[in-house]
Amino acid sequence: MENTEALSLRWVKGYTTQNVLFVNNNTICYPCGNFLIFVNIESKEETVLKCETGSIGAFTANCTRGVVAFAQKKLKPSIYLYSFPEMTETAVLTDGAELEYTLLDFSYSGSYFASFSSIPDFRLTIWNWKTGVRLCGESVLRMQADILCFNPMNQLQLCLASTNNLLVWNIEPCNDYHILKQVNVKLPAEDGSATFSEDFVMSPDCSALTYYGPKMLISAQAGLVGDMARTFVPREFQKKIVQPVSVCWTPTSDLYVGCKKGYLLQVDADIHKAFLLGAPLFEQSDEKMEKAKEPMSTIKMNVHLTLQPNSVNSLALGTRGLFTAGNDGKLYCIKVKPQTLEVEECWSTNTPIRNITFSPDYKSLLIATEEGSVYIYDPSQQNDGNTVLNVHSGDFVSANFLGIGTQYCVSARKLGTIQVWSLVDGKNISTLALSEKISAMACCPLSNHVALGTETGYMYYANLVTVERPQLVHQVHLHRMPIQSLQYDQEGQFLVTACSDGFIFVMNAKPSKLFKIFGYTEIKSEILGVSIAFNKLKKNVDCLTLSCQSGEDKVHGGTQLTKFHLLGENAAASSTSINNHGRMSDAAIGKMYCQMEMPLTSIAHDSEQHLYGYCSVTRSIHKYKIVKEMYFQTQCHSYHSGGLKFIVFSLDRQTVLTTGIHDATLVCFTARLDKTSTARTKAALEHSASTISMLSQASKTENKALDLMGQKPELDKEDASHPIPKSLMWSIASNTSHGSINNPLKVDDEKNPVQLQTETWLEIKIADAIKKDNYNNAETIAQLREGIKNLRETIHQMMMENERVPENERLDQHEFNLDLKEQEKLQTEGEEKVAKVHESIEMMNLANQYLCEVIKKECWDQMAVKGRTLEAFYSGLSVTNYSMRERSKEELELLRQVICQRTIEIIDLKTRKDIVETPPKKDEKEEEETEEEESKEEESVALKGSLTSQSGVVNPYLYKQLDLHTKDEKINQIILLQDVIYNIKTEFNKEFNATYKQKEVEICRVNDRNVRIKEIMLQLDMQEDIWVPTMSNNEKPERDFVVEDSEVTAEQFLTVEQKQKIEEEHRAELLRILAAKTDNWRERALNDMMGGVLEAKKSDILRVEIPVPHFMNMPEYEWTEEQVKQAKEYTLKEQALREEKDKYRKTLESELRRLQASITETTNGFDDVINKLFEKKVRTEMILYQEELKICNLVFSLQIEEELHNRNAELVYLLAEQKDSMGSKARSLQKTKMMVEQFREAYDDLVAEDRLLDRGFRKEFFDVNAAMVDQLYKLYKRRPRVQMKRSQVATANPFDDLSESASEVHTNLLAAMENLDSIRFKPEPLDLAVWNRFCDVRRIKIESEYQVKLKAVTLAEMQTFLQKRIDEEEHCSQMISKYTQDINSLREVKSQFQLNLMVQLVLKQGQVEVLSDEFIPDYSSSILLHKGVVEDLNNTIQLLGEKKVAIMVKCKDFKKGIVQLEWEYKKMLMQMDDLHNKIHDILKFRITKEAQMYLREDNYEARVNEHIMVMEQSVEGQETFHNKVILQKGSNIKKLEKLMSQLKRELKVLDQLLKEQRISISERQYVQGMSTMVKPEGDAYARFKELMQHKKLAELTRAQAEDIITLRNELERQHMRTFPRLTEKEQQTYN
Repeated sequence: MENTEALSLRWVKGYTTQNVLFVNNNTICYPCGNFLIFVNIESKEETVLKCETGSIGAFTANCTRGVVAFAQKKLKPSIYLYSFPEMTETAVLTDGAELEYTLLDFSYSGSYFASFSSIPDFRLTIWNWKTGVRLCGESVLRMQADILCFNPMNQLQLCLASTNNLLVWNIEPCNDYHILKQVNVKLPAEDGSATFSEDFVMSPDCSALTYYGPKMLISAQAGLVGDMARTFVPREFQKKIVQPVSVCWTPTSDLYVGCKKGYLLQVDADIHKAFLLGAPLFEQSDEKMEKAKEPMSTIKMNVHLTLQPNSVNSLALGTRGLFTAGNDGKLYCIKVKPQTLEVEECWSTNTPIRNITFSPDYKSLLIATEEGSVYIYDPSQQNDGNTVLNVHSGDFVSANFLGIGTQYCVSARKLGTIQVWSLVDGKNISTLALSEKISAMACCPLSNHVALGTETGYMYYANLVTVERPQLVHQVHLHRMPIQSLQYDQEGQFLVTACSDGFIFVMNAKPSKLFKIFGYTEIKSEILGVSIAFNKLKKNVDCLTLSCQSGEDKVHGGTQLTKFHLLGENAAASSTSINNHGRMSDAAIGKMYCQMEMPLTSIAHDSEQHLYGYCSVTRSIHKYKIVKEMYFQTQCHSYHSGGLKFIVFSLDRQTVLTTGIHDATLVCFTARLDKTSTARTKAALEHSASTISMLSQASKTENKALDLMGQKPELDKEDASHPIPKSLMWSIASNTSHGSINNPLKVDDEKNPVQLQTETWLEIKIADAIKKDNYNNAETIAQLREGIKNLRETIHQMMMENERVPENERLDQHEFNLDLKEQEKLQTEGEEKVAKVHESIEMMNLANQYLCEVIKKECWDQMAVKGRTLEAFYSGLSVTNYSMRERSKEELELLRQVICQRTIEIIDLKTRKDIVETPPKKDEKEEEETEEEESKEEESVALKGSLTSQSGVVNPYLYKQLDLHTKDEKINQIILLQDVIYNIKTEFNKEFNATYKQKEVEICRVNDRNVRIKEIMLQLDMQEDIWVPTMSNNEKPERDFVVEDSEVTAEQFLTVEQKQKIEEEHRAELLRILAAKTDNWRERALNDMMGGVLEAKKSDILRVEIPVPHFMNMPEYEWTEEQVKQAKEYTLKEQALREEKDKYRKTLESELRRLQASITETTNGFDDVINKLFEKKVRTEMILYQEELKICNLVFSLQIEEELHNRNAELVYLLAEQKDSMGSKARSLQKTKMMVEQFREAYDDLVAEDRLLDRGFRKEFFDVNAAMVDQLYKLYKRRPRVQMKRSQVATANPFDDLSESASEVHTNLLAAMENLDSIRFKPEPLDLAVWNRFCDVRRIKIESEYQVKLKAVTLAEMQTFLQKRIDEEEHCSQMISKYTQDINSLREVKSQFQLNLMVQLVLKQGQVEVLSDEFIPDYSSSILLHKGVVEDLNNTIQLLGEKKVAIMVKCKDFKKGIVQLEWEYKKMLMQMDDLHNKIHDILKFRITKEAQMYLREDNYEARVNEHIMVMEQSVEGQETFHNKVILQKGSNIKKLEKLMSQLKRELKVLDQLLKEQRISISERQYVQGMSTMVKPEGDAYARFKELMQHKKLAELTRAQAEDIITLRNELERQHMRTFPRLTEKEQQTYN
């Protein structure tokens, strides 16, 4: 093309990533790339508005006024406003943002327009869109707003929301001056509860100090000041809040807010508080889920069971209810009722819904989905919805002309959608959808079919002969990598396919040849584009590829060009140019390479060696020629969305198609060519016409072949083709419409044949080539196989023989591997794996060593005193010293400064006392008494709060507890207390070290004695274990740093050198042993002659043996006299030796017992020392805890002071902020007052002028008589009655304002005045000229009245604005006074806190008489008394008690005498009764059998004696049985005593363990106390007091129980003594 040529826009297709909106009742619009597309919902006609300056950013529309607004995407963008349908520019709004606008919105009625810009200004701006004037603006920092919406009922109110904030803005006008006021609506938590918030205006109540001091705000406790203090939320109070995604206003100015996960909020307009209106039901039963799946179902839920758990993307309010839609693709209608919500499912689709909106008349509801479909739903009829737009979404892969390109074009999207468009009007003819993603597409010029390449390497061919019914006719699995590009030549002979890995396949493009594959070639780089041109002169096809070399960024394009040519079908398929593997020879195709200077993203060339390329750097199309370079450019896609991706010309050179990279836009241009301009243009048109005629004739044959393939597809096995399953595709004509559409792009993976791992064409070719080679070399292969078989048998025999040889001669199995390369490969792989494992182990060991060194350096090396434990020998008691670090120079310097400061303070205090206080002279005795009292006071342990003086460590520089008021004093006291703790630990460590050395000495002594004990046991042949004391690892912790060989359980790894060294040492040892076993005549002589020793020792007497004479084995009768003498001598020597041995053995035994007793005595003595050291450790721990408790109290008080300081800083910051605000408000108020005064003056002038018109009426008609003037004046005052328009029928618009505006009323009044100005209302005698003059004067009067009314309304608004500013100033002054008062009260609280000190007291057990219901007793009503007062009171109570007891004893004795007398009286009465009974018995006495026997028997005494003997025998038997029982009980008692002794021993062990556990608990409490920075005051002391009280109560309970048992036994004994009775056993015995 030349410069005179141009392109005109024909149509645009695509979809938007923004909302689709109504422009009027019949038209919708949406942005698409650089264009705005308007669609008539009835006729489906489209109108396009192009943005000349680039891509369209934010977009909105005013459906009531027919105005659209969009913002540019560039630096310092502008906002353009166009009217529809005139498409005229209404206004341009500039200087509102630095980078981009993100949100735009019109007011429902009026001239207000709002915009919001993002980074870096985050500014909300209000405009007058009619005049293009910026009214006001406000910055909202760090807010990424997503929603901007005006209140339809109030144009001065709008909502701005993000996922974390919800802001309501009010526009306050004052004539031409406007300001914005913000109201922040706090979002509730997902559970409906309110989120954490602190009232920074209200100060905490500090009037009464609590036990812990004044209560501060959490922000003050955190140390925050300023804006961070307002936004700070502690972690324990953090809740998951709802996230707004859509809003909708109500006629009552309330807000409905849709949130993620399905939450629905309602914001009250009066209090600006959000309430959780509905929450989703995340868990439903199976029955509810089935009901939810039913279409057109009505679900009633309560307030907490409203919506499904999905994002509420859009809200729209109608007269029927609140309509909601979200990601589930369903449209709901919610009717809000008191306490309940009624949710109705109205409509559904399978794709997520992006937005819904009503038309201006509220009769139609627009539903836009994410997948590119737009529907119109009628809420009144509840129909299925009418499909207005179905263009699908997603980026375009390519677009091309179908066939010769005069009627249709085809586009393909990445998601697998192929669409056929009409070139005339852009109508969608049909759609074909695949189940996988498309990466490339091309249209054949010879026939009406489309080739599609996928990301999985498949090729599909679609038949488009009948464009209304597209179908797939052929597929082939070409390669494993994605197909990057598809190109046909101009005559439709070849199809060149390029893959992403550099493989280029050449195929037959004719359907009659079944799309046969010729072969492939390879380029060693990633391919970005392919271009094909047919050269008529050479009758070949030139192919040009654009590739990206390694190291280049393919986003910017490639610089390498590769060119090759194809010589026709027969030449391309010849065996000379293609080998058996299908690879085309580089020489046969003439492959050439070229390097470009500028990176190109796409290329095209023609037969005249002209190259066209699009450069993303310059954003232009470049044309290259051999001689010179020229280019032309036209902007059709913005660089903000990636720029231009694909461009194609039709064969007739009349149409151009372009697609963008990421704007999902297909643009069709018409090329305006002047046929009479140049010869070059004429030649191009003639060439196009000839090409079209030639292709039209040839396409008929190929189209017939396509139809036959669609009916009976014949697949070539060589081409690796597969049948086309029905589940792979989906097609639909464009004239169908329905409300609920199934997504065609979602196909079950199990039914997708592409997921099957089929062989590619290249793999099949390689396999066939291998088969062919095997067939040609069959004999050679057979010979090789036979040789391999023989070799295998030989190796097998060798391996069998190897198994029979000895193990040291046996070869490993891998040594029989004859494949040396494979063997080396395996060995190399094994070595690499071993090296990796070795490296990982080394790194792990290195990490552990580093960790060990860090721990050792931190916990051992830096310790001046190493921590260790000292254990007793027998008792199991252990004492641990204090591990201490060396104090740094800074700490020592700080301590020195504090000591110097305290020295100066003490001297200064003493000097001031001497100067100020002049005490009177006293006697010597009084002075001594005062000195003693002062010394007692100084040494008072109770006031010091600890027992430090008992440890021997005294620091005279410590402050008294009652003198700690300032912060510096408390810090100095902490430093001095830390020094005291350090000194106490040092003193204890000295004693510990002395004891430790003593134990080492004792162990040495015991070891020396054990040496002697071992010698004695060896001489006495005793096999007893010797107790050897040792130091444990806790006593010598440095042992842990040395690893002994015995601790390593794994086998040691030895290198070759180490193994050789060990073997040499072993051989040397064997040689030494063999040499020692040889004959040594010296040792043999010593053993034979002197028993192996040169001198006999006394200790060897036990081993001395007298040799037995040899004749002793003979019978005595054979002995001679000499032998008899020798036998007697032997007997005497033997007896003497035995006596000497016994004497020596007893000496050794006594020495052994003495040594063992000495060891026991010394070790027990050391255990006593350990016990004393342990007791001192307990006392030291108690003292340390007391001192640490002091430090904790001081630190806590410092923290309270810091909180008070932070609160004071916050109040000062708020006060300064209010003062700044007060200044700006005062200036604004002054400015507003001036504006109001000026406007009031103008208003008064206007009213005066209106009154002058009324007064000057008669002067105006001075030429008319008075009667006529009076009649005219009545007509002058007469006004027509304008009937206010009221809607008599119910409208569908819930926001319809029934009242008319002032301008509309005035317009109606002027229209009514036309009737009054008619001649029929003219008085009869009045001249017509006068009447016309009268009408003009009356109209001037009416216009003046109208202006007065407008000014009055404006003045009222300005006065309201002024009153608000006055109220704000008063509120600001009130806040300033309140902050000042809070600061003063806080200072009083601080001074009170500094004077109300917390003092630590040391009291003995029993001196605290406060109820401890809680863990910490309440001392608020307690009194601290001197112990002398309590002791005096106790003595008085004891004396009075003794007196009372004495009186009670006297009363008891007196009462006892009375009782005794009464008892004697009763006894005498009973004796009298007994005597009376005896008399009565005697009178009634009868002779019994015993009496008769006594009278009858002669020897009655013998009979009685016999009876007595029998009784005595029975008594003896019972006594014998009783003794047996006693013996048995005695044995049982002994057993029980044994058991008791054993239990006592076990109890002793348990007591010892209990002591250890107590020690461990105390140590853990100490560690816990050290790790806790702040403890509640009195924690340790209260715990100690509670334990002592518990111990005291336990002892008291035990003593009382023993007393009760003793008293019970005594009572039983007295009772038995008074009323004796037999026990059960005695009764049984006697019975």
